[in-house]
Amino acid sequence: MRFGFVGPSYTAKSGAIADEECINFYPESNESGNPLDQEQAYGGREYQTLKSYLWTPGTTVFSALPDGPTRGSCWTGTRLFFVSGADFIELKSDGTQTVRGSVSNDGNAASLTWSNVQVLIVSGGRCYCYTLATNVLVEVTSQLAGTPIQAAYSDGFFIVSFLNSNKFQISNILDGTTWNSIFVNAVSVFPDTITSIIVNHRELWVFGNQHCQPYQDTGSANIFDVIPGALIENGCAATFSPARLDNSVFWIGQDERGAMVAWRSNGYTPQRISTHAVEVDLSSQAGASSIVSYSYQDSGHLFWVLYIPGAQWSWVYDVSEGLWHKRAFWVAASATYEAHRSWNHVYAFGKHLVGDWASGNVYEMTQSTYTDNGSVIRRLRRSPTGLNEMNRVYLLDLRVNMNTGNGPQPPLTDGAGNPRAPQVMLRVSRDGGSTWGNQHVRPCGFAGEYGTFVRFQRLGYGRRPVFELSVTDPIPWAIVDAYLDVENAQ
Repeated sequence: MRFGFVGPSYTAKSGAIADEECINFYPESNESGNPLDQEQAYGGREYQTLKSYLWTPGTTVFSALPDGPTRGSCWTGTRLFFVSGADFIELKSDGTQTVRGSVSNDGNAASLTWSNVQVLIVSGGRCYCYTLATNVLVEVTSQLAGTPIQAAYSDGFFIVSFLNSNKFQISNILDGTTWNSIFVNAVSVFPDTITSIIVNHRELWVFGNQHCQPYQDTGSANIFDVIPGALIENGCAATFSPARLDNSVFWIGQDERGAMVAWRSNGYTPQRISTHAVEVDLSSQAGASSIVSYSYQDSGHLFWVLYIPGAQWSWVYDVSEGLWHKRAFWVAASATYEAHRSWNHVYAFGKHLVGDWASGNVYEMTQSTYTDNGSVIRRLRRSPTGLNEMNRVYLLDLRVNMNTGNGPQPPLTDGAGNPRAPQVMLRVSRDGGSTWGNQHVRPCGFAGEYGTFVRFQRLGYGRRPVFELSVTDPIPWAIVDAYLDVENAQ
């Protein structure tokens, strides 16, 4: 029988409720419409589209920048820029670097935005403007009404928000080097200080701690004015959490009732997209208020990636599937996970390029790479708890339907230097994930051995069995499903 092996990450407050994990895999629906790829609902005529697991992308170094971390990036359509450490650097299509100037470095994320003539950088509490035609970087902090924390661009104007302030300031039109004090706007529709700003569909969304107010360019003396009736009774918990994706704004919210819920805009109405499991985890993370997010599209999937400083993983929401999974970097020396080595993204030169929060590396991220900068990617799925009305069952057989025969050429080798096939590892818990048995290993076939059958037998007895499958070999892993055969124990 199928038992829901393919699914999202969902670890509830109590492991007795749910303790599912999906790390470095993501589910994908089969959209072929072929009944052979669907399951008929019991006793009815409706069909349920099946989901399978695909491997998350690996990374290779596109360019190793001299200082780190790689704190922000932007792609103007023709030119690529990164802020790494204290350097403002331009990269060519081959990764060649040119340092264009220096910026203040506080180790936190930098905010970059651009027009067709300039790039504006807010970094370390200071603001800089880079003119594309002259390659000149100038600091403009002294013209601002406060300590800048974030930048945005709309309708020919640059906009900056300030630390511990309810004000934002607007540049002269088409000129990020000139900031007039008369273009300082104070938010009056809510009493909060501004936590974040983002432009979506030419509207300036100004987030406070407990509210959000969209503004539009009306051509008045204030330039940007409140959109009547658009006040959102939900604020932003992390300055760099908002991102644009799927024609919406996504963010980590908070209000007077609490925080750490993930939202997406539906017009001016927030729509909750996080699960209780995501919310429990975010609320437990010390670095959640410093979340940095980015979005990207790959193979038809729209991903929203949340980097949480100090966490063991990054949360990823797949808009196409409506499901959450985790991505993590495997630290082999300590046999532990840490957050995925990315916290900003640009799509430039036809490549997905991400900056590393731990170094000056800029990585190309692609599904044709099966390691993280040469390090093993450990992919793991922990299944839902199998229940048969709490009856004790004998676990006769677990069959895993997966792509086999994908071993590399030349083949992998074992510790003695002998050729070996890629392997899948299984651990079984018989008590809902509280304790685990020994690891079972099965081969997945040398190159061309497509008929290899992955099967685990005689796995013991249990009332609440959980299966944890993991793989580490550098090949494209895909899991269609898993099937369990049990027998009631006497």
